Amino acid sequence: MMNRTVILGLFVVFGILLVSLVDSGADAHNRSAIQVPGVTATSGGERVSFTTADGVVIVGTLYLAEGTNNPAIVCLHQWRSDRSSYDAVAKTLWQEGFTVLTIDQRGYGESIRTSDGKPVRPDRRIQEDVKAAVAFVRSQKGVMKNNIGLLGASYGASNAIIFAADHPEIRAVALLSPGLNYFNVLPTLDAVRRYGERPLLAVASSEDIRSVEAVQEYAKIKTEKYESKIYENAGHGTSMFPSASDLLPRVVKFFTRNLK
Repeated sequence: MMNRTVILGLFVVFGILLVSLVDSGADAHNRSAIQVPGVTATSGGERVSFTTADGVVIVGTLYLAEGTNNPAIVCLHQWRSDRSSYDAVAKTLWQEGFTVLTIDQRGYGESIRTSDGKPVRPDRRIQEDVKAAVAFVRSQKGVMKNNIGLLGASYGASNAIIFAADHPEIRAVALLSPGLNYFNVLPTLDAVRRYGERPLLAVASSEDIRSVEAVQEYAKIKTEKYESKIYENAGHGTSMFPSASDLLPRVVKFFTRNLK
């Protein structure tokens, strides 16, 4: 009888300890989540959200580098795409010590509502999205506020260089399949001029005639700190990454050289 009582008591004590540990772990997780408002854990990064000046809720994934004095990169996807197109790219840049933010631009992915719940349609001009994303990433712990890079694809590339032209905190820009004037509302030549002597990388594929033209025209007005590459039949925007094996290393090297 004594042995049964002892065994039963041990089970009770073990159960209490187990519940206590689980509750303690849950409390610790909740405290961690509360420390970063608007951020929830996802595999490979943190799901984040913030609101633009005109009321659109932008959803993204934040890859926060450890330590201090880290440069940051904001990634802008192409038309009819979303932030997942940068998953592998963002993780690689993060592993190299960059804080990286990928976003769903308005009307795509999870960025389809205003703060008061109204639906949002895609828009070619996403300067408010870029502005809010840059402000958000600059506010993150350990990020160097005036050492930000932009990586854009297609219309995301056009919006990247247009924004960077007037914002000196953007220290380097990489453009995948840029255009001279996509949709007749995104002229980029003057933006490249105003961008000045800061580093610029522009990449296109041979069959993508409009993007090749843009890359070549940029070379005529930006002779310093300008890098370009034309790949053979590699596709458009982020689809060039699996087609051109050296593109991702090229992008990483560009940002490492110019932001670190």
